[in-house]
Amino acid sequence: MNELLNKRNLQIAFFITTGIIIGLFFYFDLRTFFRVENIEMVRNYFLNLGMAAPFYMILMYILFNLAAIPRVFFTIFSGYVFGLFYGFLFAWLATLAGLIVTFISIRYLFKDKFEKKFGKKEIIEKLNKQIEKRGVFIVIFFRAIYVVPSSILNYSFGFTKIKTSTYLLGSGIGFIPVVFINVYAGFEIGRNLSSENNINFNYVFITIAVLGILYFLLKQLIKKKKTFISKN
Repeated sequence: MNELLNKRNLQIAFFITTGIIIGLFFYFDLRTFFRVENIEMVRNYFLNLGMAAPFYMILMYILFNLAAIPRVFFTIFSGYVFGLFYGFLFAWLATLAGLIVTFISIRYLFKDKFEKKFGKKEIIEKLNKQIEKRGVFIVIFFRAIYVVPSSILNYSFGFTKIKTSTYLLGSGIGFIPVVFINVYAGFEIGRNLSSENNINFNYVFITIAVLGILYFLLKQLIKKKKTFISKN
């Protein structure tokens, strides 16, 4: 009984927290700060934070993930402030931290209710069977191809029977091309604002090569498995 009350209290706290985050975001019109024309102002603020800057960015990712607020600005911003290598590393780690906190929160707080209401439906049972068989490939596919928005996936996978380690592995691999492209965009913005240099086509080639390799691997996986979601 106490466990049920505690979980219910946590569910209420979850909704209140996400509601506060969304409310503050729109009340203070924070959207104005997440625009390219304001990137220099935000950059100076983060640079003043010193070594704590990456940790603040990770915290923002976690909060925005919980509230399902788009985080693409921070990924671009990471490349602008920290450069290509560290920008990618910080953005990738922040992305994983944000999605895993959301995943665990949804799984612990709401998965039981979801299963009681929808768990016996045929489509849910088929989906869970496929996830148990090919979970990591399904996660990689949806993360890399970006068929469904990331925020929806963060919530949806929490309701399934996928293992936490499988979800984290698939997301970590699948997010590589998306994070790299956004970080590279921010990196190029910084280069072009600070100098008269033209775009470095070496990085363009790297981007195309990464996407090409991932496309080839995904095509081979799909061909081998025939389809990620199919009848037994």
